[in-house]
Amino acid sequence: MFELIKELTELVGPVGQESIVLDRMETLWREAGAQTERTKIGNVLARCGGQGPKLLLAAHADELCYLVRAIDPSGFLWLANGQNWVRPAGNRNAFYLGQRVKILARSGIIPGVIATTTGHLASFALPELHELTWDDFWVDTGLAYHELIARGVTPGTRVIWDATTEQWGDHIVGKALDDRVPLAVITEVLRRVPREELHCELTLACTVQEEIGLIGAFALAAHEQFDAAIAVEIGLAGDIPGVANRAMPARLGAGPLLVHKDALVHYDHKLTAALETTARNAGIPIQHAVFGSFGSDSSAFMKADIPSAMVAFPARYTHTPFETGHIDDIEALVAWLCAFVRGGFA
Repeated sequence: MFELIKELTELVGPVGQESIVLDRMETLWREAGAQTERTKIGNVLARCGGQGPKLLLAAHADELCYLVRAIDPSGFLWLANGQNWVRPAGNRNAFYLGQRVKILARSGIIPGVIATTTGHLASFALPELHELTWDDFWVDTGLAYHELIARGVTPGTRVIWDATTEQWGDHIVGKALDDRVPLAVITEVLRRVPREELHCELTLACTVQEEIGLIGAFALAAHEQFDAAIAVEIGLAGDIPGVANRAMPARLGAGPLLVHKDALVHYDHKLTAALETTARNAGIPIQHAVFGSFGSDSSAFMKADIPSAMVAFPARYTHTPFETGHIDDIEALVAWLCAFVRGGFA
């Protein structure tokens, strides 16, 4: 399964510009025997067949990105956040600095690095930073202003991490595990469960623009009703230095997560309980979680009167180019969802 995860996570697919990912998912799902369709804003749906209640499994295509805010006369690129954008970037986000990036210019990809004043010059000329703002770093591509313009860089050009996905022991490390690993998971459900074994009418969704406000999920829910929906997501693991167990008890290698609530919604209790029962009956260890600063497509489905739940694989270092998950948790998440679609639900 790692090969599929590596392929999907390394694709280019920032918020609002997910077409490469959408095309690949449509091909994969057709090859697995599903009928596919696109919505007007780009969501890809796979009709998998089966008999029973209409169930939706959803994962999103988009990865976190920056946008070019302005081009400095000296050729440096000033950035805006691709999510909510406020004046401070926050010292907790200092991992940005020194990361290599891809600028998705109209003429093709331009490599760059997120830079700031460092070393000798920083200690000589600048006071110590007590707050990191969006004016304290920039992208250096080695190109001049006129070269960037000629290659099709403007305000609004997307910038993404330049990172490969690697397997270190049982850990998978890379960019865009959020949410390409869940796309791999639901693809494996389609591949592993024959149509005649589905005790539900199963639809898969690859949604757009989740990271900026669940846009694809809201659009999908406005046009189609399901009896239940499950968002398949990256989750949070707290098994790193400095994070107390009381804050986030989930850890890598202890099983996938059943999320009861996040910052946007309490998930449907009956559906959540059914997922817990399925895991218990299948002998799949799971972890329970409550998330604070987090949301998923299932919030949009709940607001459209579709009972919804969220399941996830635990991960360290979310929203970075070094997101880290455990292969056993991911495989267990596949097995859990396979058992659920085989077992049916009321």
